[in-house]
Amino acid sequence: MTGNSVAAGGLLALLAAASSTSAQGPAAKSAEPPSAWRMIVGASLVRPPFATTYRSSYSPPFEGVPHTGAATQAMPLDAGTGQGGLLGIERALGRHVSLQLSAHLGEAGLSGAPGRYDLSLRYTSRPPPSNEPVEVSLRRSEARPEADGRLRTLALALDVVAWTEVGSRGRLGVSVGPAWLRTKGRAASLVYTSYFLGGHSVLFSQDYLVSFEYPASALGLDAGAFAEVELGGRIGLRLDLHYDWGGARDAAVTLREIVNADEVIRSADLADVERGLAPAPARVDPSFFRAALALVYRF
Repeated sequence: MTGNSVAAGGLLALLAAASSTSAQGPAAKSAEPPSAWRMIVGASLVRPPFATTYRSSYSPPFEGVPHTGAATQAMPLDAGTGQGGLLGIERALGRHVSLQLSAHLGEAGLSGAPGRYDLSLRYTSRPPPSNEPVEVSLRRSEARPEADGRLRTLALALDVVAWTEVGSRGRLGVSVGPAWLRTKGRAASLVYTSYFLGGHSVLFSQDYLVSFEYPASALGLDAGAFAEVELGGRIGLRLDLHYDWGGARDAAVTLREIVNADEVIRSADLADVERGLAPAPARVDPSFFRAALALVYRF
């Protein structure tokens, strides 16, 4: 069952519950004074539209040997459906209008189609016994395993909320307002290849696989709708559907670790790998859709 199906089913269930309680009449609702504040706590499903291809380009190092070369890598990155949490506080401004401050943190997995790694290298070798210079060329072109990573987004929103009553215990509402989005992605693995010559001018290479992260912040817009039903006392249940939008932007990429450090023959410092790769920025779309089921406490 998809997230949209779950959201639709929850909405119908809440409306049915609100309608069934309307037979109790307004007396039950008027037995206590109206609540000016609501606290909202819930869990959510998130679906970011994040989809990009990260491209790496660098010149493979070959210490002490005259050479020219280039390496490129294309790594598709696509976000899946994830989970999150919602915390909000709502203050009534009138009978059908309120102001809501909310925070939502969601996390989704990153994967993607297999990428490609292409490398070309030309260098001068001096094999024995003559030790005369010899021009050598080589090429690599290979598929790489699909990316593995996570995408986490924090959304802080200040919304104006308007609603209408459904029966004696139900509400339907909409909300809109500015939002601040903070997104951090992390993925693996970029390839960084270095070369060196052993005895008798025998060529050796070493592939370092590195993970990287790319944080970005954006001002955007939060818009949503909800259906809420009172469960009894001061507790209610709310189905909350929102879309948080922020413009796509370039995010600086920072290397985090060499993920195959226990497999390499020649160790390397992460700082040296980062200087060699000189990673390009990553394109980040911080937007996401969320469907939350939350408890509401009126006070």
